[in-house]
This record gives sequence, C-alpha cells and structure tokens, in this order.
Amino acid sequence: MNTKRFIILQCMLCFIISFTSKADIKQTPLPCTVTGVNNNSILLNGTWQFDPQPQNEIEKTNYKPKGGWSTILVPGEYAMQGFAIEHDKPVLYRKIFSIPADFTGKSIILRFDGVYSHARLFVNGSFIREHHGGFTRWESDVTSYIKPGKNNEIKLEVTDRKDDISYASGYAHHPIGGILRDVLIYALPKNHINNIKIATELDKNYINASLNLSLSLQHTKPLKIIFSLHDPKGKEVSLSNPSVHVPVGTDTLSHLMQVSNPEKWDAEHPNLYTLHTSCIEEGKEIYSFTRQIGFREIIIKENQLFVNGKPVKLRGACRHDIHPTLGRTTTAEYDSLDAALFKKSNMNFVRTSHYPPTERFLEYCDKMGLYVECETAICFVDTHRQKNYGPANSQNDPAFTNRYLLQLQEMVTSLRNHASILFWSIGNESVYGTNFQLSYDWIKAADTTRPAIFSYPGTVPAEKKAYDIISMHYPGVEGNLNQYGVQVFNYQTTNYPSVFDEWAHVPCYTYSTLQDDPNIREFWGISLDKMWSNLFESRGGLGGAIWGFIDETFMLPTPKAGTPWWIEYSKTAKPAAYTGNCVGYGEWGIIDVWRREKPEFWGTKKAYSPIRVTETNFPAFTSGEKLLVPVYNRFDHTNLSEVTITYTYKGKKGSIVSPQLAPRKKGVFAIPANTWKKGDEVVIEFFTNKNDLIDTYKITLGTTEKVAELATGNSLQVEETPDRIIIKGDNFSIPFMKETGLIKNAVSKGEVIIAEGPFLNLDLNFNHNTGAEVREKAKNYIVKDSDWKKTAFSYEKKNNQMKVLLSGTYQGVSVNFSILINASGEIDINYETQNEPNGWLRESGIKFHMPSTITQIEWNRNSYWSNYPSGHFGAPKGKTYLYNNNVVKYGEEPRQPWEFDTHNYYYFADAGADCNKPLTQIAKGMKENIYSYVLSSEVNKGKLQIVSPTGELACRLNKHKDEQLVLYINNRWDYPEIAWGDYCKELDVTPCYGKITVRL
Repeated sequence: MNTKRFIILQCMLCFIISFTSKADIKQTPLPCTVTGVNNNSILLNGTWQFDPQPQNEIEKTNYKPKGGWSTILVPGEYAMQGFAIEHDKPVLYRKIFSIPADFTGKSIILRFDGVYSHARLFVNGSFIREHHGGFTRWESDVTSYIKPGKNNEIKLEVTDRKDDISYASGYAHHPIGGILRDVLIYALPKNHINNIKIATELDKNYINASLNLSLSLQHTKPLKIIFSLHDPKGKEVSLSNPSVHVPVGTDTLSHLMQVSNPEKWDAEHPNLYTLHTSCIEEGKEIYSFTRQIGFREIIIKENQLFVNGKPVKLRGACRHDIHPTLGRTTTAEYDSLDAALFKKSNMNFVRTSHYPPTERFLEYCDKMGLYVECETAICFVDTHRQKNYGPANSQNDPAFTNRYLLQLQEMVTSLRNHASILFWSIGNESVYGTNFQLSYDWIKAADTTRPAIFSYPGTVPAEKKAYDIISMHYPGVEGNLNQYGVQVFNYQTTNYPSVFDEWAHVPCYTYSTLQDDPNIREFWGISLDKMWSNLFESRGGLGGAIWGFIDETFMLPTPKAGTPWWIEYSKTAKPAAYTGNCVGYGEWGIIDVWRREKPEFWGTKKAYSPIRVTETNFPAFTSGEKLLVPVYNRFDHTNLSEVTITYTYKGKKGSIVSPQLAPRKKGVFAIPANTWKKGDEVVIEFFTNKNDLIDTYKITLGTTEKVAELATGNSLQVEETPDRIIIKGDNFSIPFMKETGLIKNAVSKGEVIIAEGPFLNLDLNFNHNTGAEVREKAKNYIVKDSDWKKTAFSYEKKNNQMKVLLSGTYQGVSVNFSILINASGEIDINYETQNEPNGWLRESGIKFHMPSTITQIEWNRNSYWSNYPSGHFGAPKGKTYLYNNNVVKYGEEPRQPWEFDTHNYYYFADAGADCNKPLTQIAKGMKENIYSYVLSSEVNKGKLQIVSPTGELACRLNKHKDEQLVLYINNRWDYPEIAWGDYCKELDVTPCYGKITVRL
C-alpha cells in the first residue's frame, strides 16, 4: 500500500470513530403516558403483505407486485414461511395501518427491533433511510411523513446479504432474512428525551448508592424533569435531588441522586426498583416513562470479577433466538419461558450468542435474576465461515467500520440500563483487527460501568488492549487450554478473570451415536459436573456457558416460492441419506426448539446446583438419632438460612432447620430423628424463598441387595436333533444350532424370548481425533453379525449345569464363548477376543436378536445422580414401552415428553426414522451400570433379565432397518467421540473380555 493511500485510510478511520463516537443514536424511551394521546404506541406485528420478487419503483404508493401480494407473518423469517429467496436479492414487505388522529402535533417514531440484514424504509411513498445489521433496534422519526387520522403505508425492502458481518444466515445453514423482531410506532411530545443512561454506584461499604442519570433531549421550550423511585414492594423511596430544570439550549445533562441503603440487585436477589420520569412543560406534564433498575456495581480485581463486593461464579449457557415455526425470531412467550428455564436449571448466566437479545428477554433476566453477556452481532471473522459467505476478513476493512460501530452503538444505547448485563462482547471467535479495536475503544468510553471481552483474545497483539476478561472456548475437564497463544491452567490466568463462554458442548455431531444410542446426552452430564466443580475451586475461573441452550434445527417447509437452494451448502458431515429439509448445526441444546426438556437439562440442573450434598450414602447410622448431612453452599450471595429444606421419609414430608452457612462454605444440616432401618431412603429437597425447586437428593441408609437370588431349579435335560441341541430346564428351553453354534428361538414360559445369539458386540474408534472440526464419530470399527463363522462348538453336562463352548471369527477378530446354564434358567456368558484392532473402546460385550413380541423394558441401575424426576430418561429405576404410536409429523408441535419421541427429522432426515416401527428415545438409550434390566412382552409371562449385582453392565436396544430388534449388553463402554473437551473414560480396547449374566 502506498503512503498516500495509507494516510487517506487512516484519516477515514479517524473520521469514522470521531463521528460515530459523538453521534447521538436515538433510542427514545417508550412512553407510559403522552398527554392528549389515548393510545400512544401501536404494535405493528402480525400479517403483512409480501412480494418475494419486487420490481422497480417499489416506493410508489400504488405499487403492485407482478404476481400479486402474498401474506407473511411479522416477526419471522420468510424462508420458514415458504419463501426461498436467494442471498443479495431483495424482498418487499408492506403494511397499511391507521394512525389515530390524536397523534397530530406529536413526534412520531417508527421502530424496528431487528431486520435481517439490510433494510430500506419507505413511508407513504417517501424514502426514509437504510439500515445494516439484523439484531439491533433502529428507529426513525417519521413525523413529516405520517398522516394522523388516516391510513398510512410502510414498505420495507429487505435483503439477506452474504456479506453481513454477523454471518447469521451461514450460521443457521439457511437464509434467515426478514423482519425478525417487533415493529412499533409511537407518539411523543415534540419536546422529549432522546436517550437516558442510568448507572448506579455503591459506596465503599456497599450500603448507600448514587443514581447517576445522563440524558440527551430534543426541545425548544424549557422543561422540568421530575424523578420518583419505588422499591421492589412499590413503596416510594426518598431521593436527594428529585427534579431538574432544563433550559432551552441544553441538549445533554447529567443528574445525580443519592439513595440510602437500597436493596441490592444480584442474580440471587433480583431486587428491582422502578424509576418514574415525568416531563413538565409550562407547568403541565406532557409525558412520562418508567425504567426498572437494579442497584449493583461490577468491578474487576486481579483475576476475579465482583458484584456488590463479592466474587461471582457464572454457571450458564449460550442462547440463540429460535422459534419452532418462524426461525431465528422469538416471542414474549418464548423470551419469558427461556429465562424461566435458565433459572429452573440452576443457571445464573446467559451468553446471548451471537447477537444482542430482545430487550424483552433482558427484562425477564432483570426480574428473574440472570447475569448476561451481551454480544454484538459479529461472528467468525476470518475464522470458521463457509466459503460462499464473505468477506471473511472484514476486521481491517474501513468499508465495514461503520457497520461494526453503529450496530454496537445501537446495542449499547438501547440495552445498557439493564442490571442483568454483566459485560459486553465485541465479537465471537474472530481474528483481531482495527475494527475490533475501534469497537473496544468506543464501548469503554461509552460505558465505564462494565467490562468487555473479545473472542479470540489470543489474536490481539500484546501491545494492544481489547478485552478486560479472558474469553476461552472448550477447555478440557481439568481446565487447561492453549488457544491462539493464550493459555489457561486450572481454568485461570493470573492477570484476568477467565470465562469459558463456550464449554461442555452438548454432543450433536455424533450422528450415528445419536441415531442409535441417545444416552450420550445423559453421559455428557458428567463433563459438566466435573468442569463446574473444578472451576468453582479455581480462584480466577469466572465461569462457563454450555454450548448450547436451545437446539439449532430449522424445520423448513417445502417452498411455495423458489427452491431450497441452501441444501447444497448447508450440508454437515451427516451421511447423504440423512440430509433433508430440517437444517442447522444440530441438536446442541439442553432443551429442544419446542422448549421440551432433554436429558441434558437435568444433568445441567444437577451439575450447576448451588447446593451440593456431598454424601448421599450412609452405611453407618443409628436408629432413633438425627442424621447429620454434609452440605456445600455454592451460592455467591445467599446464606443457606435463606433456603427452605424439606425431607420425605416413608411418604411423609417434614421440615429441616436451614443452617446459618455463608456462601462458599461447607457445613452440615440435621434430618430429625426417626426409626431408621437398613435400606431406607430419605428424599431431601431445597427450595428458594419463592418455593422454586433448587435441587433434590436421595439419601440411602446402609446397603440393600440390588438383585434377588434366583430359586434353585430342577434337573437339566439335553435333547439332540440333527441340526441342534436343546437344553431344557424349568419352564425354558434353549436350542443351539449346530451350524452356527448360536442360540435360536430360546423359550421362557412358552414364549420365544431370544431370537438369536450371542453375537460379539465390539465397537471402537481407531484413534481419538474427534474434535470441534470433525462433527462426526471418529473412524471406527464395528463387528458385523453377518460376518460370524463358527470354528468350534461343544457341550458337556456337569453337576446339573450345562457348559457350552463356542468359538468363531468375525473377519480377522476371533472370539471364544464359555456359556454356563443352570437348571433355574440363569446363563453366565464369558467371552474373550483375539486379534481385535486396538484404539479407543466404544462398546464391548454381546448382543442378542430379540423377538418382535418384546414390548417393554424395566431397569434398576446405579445412576450418576442420586435422584431424578419420575420417568426421566436416566432414572435409576424405570419401566417403559418400547414404542409410541403417536408419530409427530414434520413441523408439528409434539405434545409428549422428549423421551417418548420415535421420529427425529434432523438425524434421520425427512423420514424421521430408519424403520417402520422405531423405538422411543428412552427405550433405545443405553442404561449404564445396571443391577437389573428386564425385557418382556405385554401379555405373556416370558421375560429376559440381565443381572449384575455390582452394577457393572450396561444395556441398550436398537431397531435395524429390517425391523430386527437387537439387545446390546456391554461390560465395557465409553463415548470417545464426545469430543470438545468433554469427559470420556479413554478406554483401550485391549484386552477385550468379560462376563455377562442373563436369566430366562
């Protein structure tokens, strides 16, 4: 670059930052009352007219589309409503609506809360403005163009641009273009407040507070502004300086008021005050508005972040806006529900990836108590973008500087008054450049009350300052990570707090595993538990955010205009046969798009629990004495005395005195004395002062036998025919086929209970290279039943037992089975293999083909958590039918718990399943560490029971394409494909052997 051009570019950058720093971006407070106006705001959501292929002269009021107007819902994507519009091709929205006559003489503001991604606005045939960026609020003063008392026309041209810096359409694997958020028009007096900035500051003892207000105004007459403050109970609070006079010519002002000992806001005590602002002109109120505020102060000391003088730990998840039928949008219902689900799952932290949320969502976070990382809509700059989206490297391009800064300013200006926002993010997983530096510099000048972060911080030159908190993605469970040269050990560095605002990635790219064994979702909870427990003890570890909160799947309809062209570039690593109309990154949420709780939800609630009962098994106890239970208070601001504790024993509920236990301290509480007996169970529940369940634990006293002894049977008999031997005992018969050596149609109580087996089950990864970029199971090897070749077969009867020796091969792998059958119907199967490939073990055990008459399973297992909700996917005890005849059609809302789904339109494409009669999720998911696993039919008495008195086996079912039901019984298992730093056992395949016991 020549010197002259370089100087010109530098001057352009200086001009841009100077201009945008001083620009007064209007984010006018929405009025509560406007004198002389009956209904001062009109929500324009709902049905709009739509032209998917607009022609020339769209601004004309008599414009008519070539094919006539279609209709579309606002807010919502147009692709999710059947309009397949290519990138960089505009569409046109039109709305005709009436404006009340009493808007006459007022300023009229038209506000769009989010339009993706480039918009051009026309009102009654006049061009108003254009706007870049899909997730920030932008408003226009349309007073001169609106006709009060008459019908008015808005036209909005929208283009989903491939060069949008948010990369939001590439991220969603389809175009998300459209009006994605609310549209509002409202009236204000001619003289009014354009912006209000509210900041609270606490004294050094965190008792009294200063309320600092900064206002910008638009007025031609003197104004008097009166402030009043009400506490969380509605009682008015005394203010030191409740009013201010604003003379003409004063466009900005600062106003300071003192508040004596307000109730403080934190995520555990979301105390909100209401600030009422009234504007007086010539002695009369002309309008008023209110804001809810929280008195809190955020500071960083060394490598810790403090809220109101106390260090905090963030336990959270990353949230996207997503609506099941409308796509990358949200509603008041879903905003509210999402915030409630965050709280229900014991989270206190939301990362609004990868764009700002609606203000409505933040209002719920303020009210319910959630810390928020509010992120600007900049993602994957010069890192992980698909090639057809550009530019990849806008970080140093002056042509994009205005887009970086203006949407950042719109985000901060519109959202900064929310107590829930803990810090800002200036971009996700991007390479540092000038535009990010300008963003950081602006945000630090505009908001001195909060820190800011940048991801990836390792790309920031050592001499630059572009973040206040280290943001790192996907550490291992021990908290060690090197990312672009920035290193953390044990979740911390010495100079900055470290937040892992993406961690514990929910497994969603292990396509074959999720098709066959959804238990990987339950297994994932171990990762989160280890991560959170380790980080909690790390001084500089600020917290983590699960990726992610909601599934990223879009059930796109068959287009009514255009073709689904995005399928070509939205493909993931799924096999071609499983690529369908449902697109997206995958099911990475702890809830699905309909907000149903998945197995990961309970794992999150347990792992993130702020109350940890550290012992749940009491081998020694004294009947008639109280039980002392050790507990760890993992709250930041809550004494355990604020929590309600109950216990349930033999069906009766009682109260427990909550101990005085400070945050982050360990202690005990006492369960009142009772006549305890060996094997008794006591359920303990913890509730907030609003009676919301925090956590549940089950205390077990002593030990109990997990597997009943089998009654002794009578003598065994052996019958031999030309093609088989048949071993018979009490109410059972087990035929072994001489040709294969395998059991064929074993009968229990007159019913076929095993169709064929045992087959070797061996599934392994050749290496452990799965990771963030692989998106699938690593290269693996699975033994095929069809490859079985018998090499030896013999049997002998000894001491009323039958011993069958069976050897064979599966291609290069050989296996020896030693099968011992006693007269009561118990079968011990020992196996060992030779010549197996080595690597990371996935599953090792045996499997049986099962008859189609099997319809239900029942289990008892040693679960990871001591307690689960009734009927939960991972419950320690359960019983369920294998099938569900209620097939939920593509795109329709399921009215059943997630566990009972049989069809999945993301992992199995449009067919939803691999066979005609698929299993439910709960039926096919592996049950780990079983004591007992029983398969039976609905009407007959025959059953097959797998037993393990020490809980060392795992069982699962699967249904093959040919409708064959298969039972897998594993004595060793793992999920090495889970990746992303998540926990796995890292088991070597060799040696491969084991013992499995089944009962007929």
